[in-house]
Amino acid sequence: MHISPWPSGVALALLLTACDAKNPNGMPNEVTAQGPAKVVTASPAKPDSAAIRTENPVMPADTSVAGAWRLVEGALRSHDAEVLNQLMDPEFGLWILEQPGALPLVTRVADVETFRRAYQGLPLFSLDSQLMACAELLVLKQLPEADCARQTKQNAGFARQGCFTGPATAFRALDFWASATVKGGTASQGKAAQGRTVHTVLQTRTGFRFHFAKSAGAGGRWRLIFIDLRTPCSA
Repeated sequence: MHISPWPSGVALALLLTACDAKNPNGMPNEVTAQGPAKVVTASPAKPDSAAIRTENPVMPADTSVAGAWRLVEGALRSHDAEVLNQLMDPEFGLWILEQPGALPLVTRVADVETFRRAYQGLPLFSLDSQLMACAELLVLKQLPEADCARQTKQNAGFARQGCFTGPATAFRALDFWASATVKGGTASQGKAAQGRTVHTVLQTRTGFRFHFAKSAGAGGRWRLIFIDLRTPCSA
């Protein structure tokens, strides 16, 4: 029996059709890669060393002061010491200003869980029952001062009531160190922290003020650096 060395016309047509097959993108079929493609940049960006040392992913780099306050408020309400510790300034720490008597008391806090307020020895998380429930912060060019004639149980003496944020200019200018008792740090350290404050969050029901600064390094986050728990008109 004679076998032809050439394929039949039908077989040849099928072979040519297979060789000319294209993928859905209109390109000739190629061998499928065995793994995902890797993208290599010619000169990858170098991270800022200061930011690496001081930043924590609990707060995104683009977080606003209002966003930082929401994190602080949430940590206080949920008694989350781990998150609140991460929101403190990693270089200058967290300082708390109180006035249990005639003289101010300033404490540098290393761990919010172990801190006790001068008022009845309460933990810092006792603030959760005193925080105002504000839907948002109202931004002001200048924060209001208390007027003792306006003081009530629901208002520490402010003409406008609510949760406000504005420049920390007035707090940076305060000089209470000469008569203050300082715990957990030195007055010079506290003054350095005070000088870094940029924005303040004020709650008018208590008059409590929460001061924020930006931590060091490119893309530094807003950090809680000072809490002023003095009640206006109570001294």
